[in-house]
Amino acid sequence: MSRIKQIIYHPMAIFTYKTAFYLFILLSLLWFYGFKTPNDSGFIYEEF
Repeated sequence: MSRIKQIIYHPMAIFTYKTAFYLFILLSLLWFYGFKTPNDSGFIYEEF
């Protein structure tokens, strides 16, 4: 059990976990907002 804890809490493993987590968030946001094009919404000053 202590060997597994050493592997899980190793600094390089923690760095890998954090990198994968933030990469997942970044790719999710790019995927979510990537479907919007600049022409989807009307021009804000169109009626002035």
